[in-house]
Amino acid sequence: MTPTGPRRLTPQALAEALGIHTPTQEQARVIAHRLSPLLVVAGAGSGKTATMAQRVVYLVATGQVRPDQILGLTFTRKATAELDQRVASRLAGLSAAGLLPATGPEHDRGVGGTADVSDPGEPMIATYNSFAGALVRDHGLRIGVDPDSTLITQARSWQIVTSLLEARTLPLPNESLSHNASATLVLADSLSQNLLTIEEAAKDLADLSEQFTALAAIKGCKTLVGKAPAVMAEWEALLDVVAELHAHKRHHGLLDFGDQIALACAIAESVPEAAAQVRAQYPAVLLDEFQDTSVAQVRLLSALFADSGVTAVGDPHQAIYGWRGASAAALDTFHQRFNPTGTALLDSGTSPAEATPVLELSTSWRNDSTILEVANVVSAPLRSGVVEDGDPVGEHLTVAPLRARPAAFGLEPGAAFGAFLQDPAEEAHTVAAFLAERWSPSAEMAVLCRTRAQMDPIAAELEAAGLPYTIIGLGGMLYVPEVADVRALLTVASDPERGDRVVRLLTGFGIGARDLRVLAALARELTRTATESGKEGPGAHGDQAEADSPLLSEALDALLRWHEAGVQEEQEESAAARDLTEAGRAVALRTARAIRRIREAVSLPLPDLVALAEQVLDLDIEIAARVGHPMGHRALDSFHETARAFAADTDAPTLTGFLEWLDAAEEHEDAMSAPEVEPSPGAVQLLTVHAAKGLEWDVVAVPGMDEQVFPSYTSAVKDDLRVAETGWMGSTSTFPFPLRADAGDLPPFTVGDLDPAVTDKPLLTETMSAYKEALGRQSLREERRLAYVAFTRARHELLLTGSHLSKTASKPRRPSRFLTELQRRDLLRPYAEGWVDFDESRPNPLTSLTQVGTWPLDADAAETLSGQSPEAGGEGTAVTDRIAAVRRARYAAAAQVTAAMGGSEPVQEVPAQAQPDDEMVRRWRLEAGLLLAERTRALSGGPAVRLPEHLAATRLDDLRADRHQFALDLRRPLPPEPRAAGRLGTVFHDAVAQRLSARGTLFGLGQAGVPDSLGPQDRDRIERWLETAENLPLLEDYVLAETETDREITVGATTLRCRMDAVFQRKDGPGWLIVDWKTGRRQVPVDQLSVYVHAWAASQGVPTASVRAAYVYVDYPGGRVDELTAEGLLGLDQIESALAPGSPSEEMTPLPAPEQPG
Repeated sequence: MTPTGPRRLTPQALAEALGIHTPTQEQARVIAHRLSPLLVVAGAGSGKTATMAQRVVYLVATGQVRPDQILGLTFTRKATAELDQRVASRLAGLSAAGLLPATGPEHDRGVGGTADVSDPGEPMIATYNSFAGALVRDHGLRIGVDPDSTLITQARSWQIVTSLLEARTLPLPNESLSHNASATLVLADSLSQNLLTIEEAAKDLADLSEQFTALAAIKGCKTLVGKAPAVMAEWEALLDVVAELHAHKRHHGLLDFGDQIALACAIAESVPEAAAQVRAQYPAVLLDEFQDTSVAQVRLLSALFADSGVTAVGDPHQAIYGWRGASAAALDTFHQRFNPTGTALLDSGTSPAEATPVLELSTSWRNDSTILEVANVVSAPLRSGVVEDGDPVGEHLTVAPLRARPAAFGLEPGAAFGAFLQDPAEEAHTVAAFLAERWSPSAEMAVLCRTRAQMDPIAAELEAAGLPYTIIGLGGMLYVPEVADVRALLTVASDPERGDRVVRLLTGFGIGARDLRVLAALARELTRTATESGKEGPGAHGDQAEADSPLLSEALDALLRWHEAGVQEEQEESAAARDLTEAGRAVALRTARAIRRIREAVSLPLPDLVALAEQVLDLDIEIAARVGHPMGHRALDSFHETARAFAADTDAPTLTGFLEWLDAAEEHEDAMSAPEVEPSPGAVQLLTVHAAKGLEWDVVAVPGMDEQVFPSYTSAVKDDLRVAETGWMGSTSTFPFPLRADAGDLPPFTVGDLDPAVTDKPLLTETMSAYKEALGRQSLREERRLAYVAFTRARHELLLTGSHLSKTASKPRRPSRFLTELQRRDLLRPYAEGWVDFDESRPNPLTSLTQVGTWPLDADAAETLSGQSPEAGGEGTAVTDRIAAVRRARYAAAAQVTAAMGGSEPVQEVPAQAQPDDEMVRRWRLEAGLLLAERTRALSGGPAVRLPEHLAATRLDDLRADRHQFALDLRRPLPPEPRAAGRLGTVFHDAVAQRLSARGTLFGLGQAGVPDSLGPQDRDRIERWLETAENLPLLEDYVLAETETDREITVGATTLRCRMDAVFQRKDGPGWLIVDWKTGRRQVPVDQLSVYVHAWAASQGVPTASVRAAYVYVDYPGGRVDELTAEGLLGLDQIESALAPGSPSEEMTPLPAPEQPG
């Protein structure tokens, strides 16, 4: 049912007609390949997205398929949008060039036998999961599944599992709730990914458990077998929890992503009518990132599209997600699965190139030549094809090294630098210095870490260097001090036993060691008093140690209770409490009030509770004051968003559940979904290598290049660098290899072949050692692929660093084998100190550094100290004098501030009795004077707010409407009142971009990103709004060019930021249309769009006359369009006037009253 034979058109001629780059020979071979199973091995940065888009256009232009007969699948929404927009743009160009074939009568989709030649449709570009979800919705009833089942997120799954675990009466081998919840989710997902039933898994686990138990019973072999019997027993026990989880989801009509894939696979394999329908609908299929597909996904897609026009694109060197179910053999077995006919032809003598074609894209269009050399060296062992005993058997694809692009396309030499330093503090400082030298507002730079724990010292150094930076991902966000403080307060309010969080709050408020000791003594005294008073407690039943455990939170509660009861210090019930200093008492009371405030508000919605914690800690004011350091603000915004998402995704979001979820995110960083991010110019991005897949930056630093860190493994480092890992036998973080559906592509489990009855210790030792080494080689291959991904993220410059004392190690580690391989080939220029020798006398500062201080700060003590007479020539004389002088200076500055705050006397500078050459003291005096002068000027001149240098264009109307209220909002920003309509508007904005860029007959709300948790009425409203947008006459002559795109324009001293909902381009000539969607009915002055018009025109280099702009109110029947006219367009001088101080309010366009219903 495809259009008839292809026209004689070459990829080169097609590119010339479309006005795009002429494809290379290897790209042209992929683009023009016949419509049959094809595997494309595409190296990093080889332009696979552009080539796939060109293949789509070629298939359409040559009449082999219609646009709506093409299915493209990838893994992330970001990749989906990128491919979709690229394809839509190319097809629009094809139409404009008159090369879009008209469909014939046999392809009639109209009524009454009339062919619709004007609407060839659009390709379906979606994620693997959303495609599976659509299949389940359309055909689920055929296998007894409710098509209206609700899709749940990872957070919702976590909440369900924790509630099931808390309700259990039978014990589990591990007592940790967080551990059991994580292991249960790993097990449930693994069963889905490997298409295993609980009964099949129970049988296989019982066999493994029996084998390990029997081997451990052999004399002298218990240590050799290790934790394997206990790990298998834990998996068996957790199967019961998984069974409860399955029952819960069935009862409540819930599905997770793993369920979607498994059920879709069942439909494809057991419902021939459904498979035939989908196969006929999509004769051309593109499978992106094929190396990351799981066994279940491969089975699903091969059941649907075997022996059809499938093109799979992947890179075996970028297969880095094996730990979460991806099958590394997916590429190797592609033709067996998708091309059985071609595979059979091999036996009759047909050449592989004809029967089972594999084409390559090996020219890198991203990396400079030195970066390519580095990547090829680190990936060389992966290409060698060397197989040792115990490695998986089977044929593997041959992958060519990456080749440099032609010099005409901007190839530069590039540079790779290396350094191996003493400790992680020096390493972090070196990374920050390297990035600071190369920083500019337009530079795109990243630090890629093997684990999130490496980010903290690097972030501190970037902060000290004044470089803007962002930590990407949930786990990294939790390290930011502002977020850590909010989390600590929420934790203490929920769990009084978390003394570590109490101490963080106390020290953050400024308490000292002496008062901490007093609070600890008070806690012990309160506990002892409760015990002596004869109160029954757990101790009466043998848990005395637990009952007598003193809690700092109880000490704080007692102090606050006595204070509010008006008890004088000398009358307090505790002798320990009377030893508190005044400063310490103030800190303790402030902390106690903060904790109580959160406890009293614990019934608030979770996002509101997080906002309250921020206000209680005064972080909202502190963040607003630190204009030049946006990191804390960004991190708190991310934390708020995380709380909102958790609340939206769970049935009954509780504070305790949210905190447990955060603990799991911190502990099991790989188990959480990788964030989808974009490189951000001007800000250094810190993220894990796994999260960096698919991204690129100008400059990249990769720290932690040490053995056991990168590559990461747990066994001891051997002289020959061989690694022996227990892997799945030692932890529930990895699903047992023998149970995986792709076990044949993993190291053979030879230990399972042993007969315990005839096995002795030497045989078991030899077999177990060989298997552990095979697991070690498997792990190293994945680490090497991860290094390849990390190094190829850099376009121009790469820094690789390590340190003898990595992380918190106290003994030196060897440099990473990856670093050594590159150094031996002289590919790394030494940076800074380069390769330093280990200094045994210098401990690791991350473990040994302590800060010494006195509390409370006592001016009299400082005077006494300075008045002492050390012996002549004593080494401490200078230090002692300087300490005393610094303390006097600090107290002098404090006296100035106190006098000024009192306001009774004019501020007089108090002379500081300090050494005149002390730079620190001079800086303190200068800063105190400047701050006081600023305060005096502010008090005398009345309150004023400086207009920010950057302002969202949407705020311009607020400024023009009420400058006074605008100033108040800047001084004390308040979160908007949460409204259901606002939430629906956000959902619509996400969905309309997907719907307009991927119009197709089966494109429903699920593929558009509309959450299944929405109620029927809300879903109907979203669908009505989307239909209004799709059928809008305003868009008839336009094609979608960009969505949610950002532009900036500087007017006077202010840079206005514009976030444009959608930008369309005319099909038949030059011209642009900016659309701002409105889901409410309150009208906005249309001249606000003037900023958008100027910004877009400037970015495209076109006159404003060629840019239209309109508000589209989709809630009105048929939609209401309010377009900006040429007469209504504000000039840049008018916009600058509105931004100028003292601008008259008469210049603004008045806001109309909201429309009344009816």
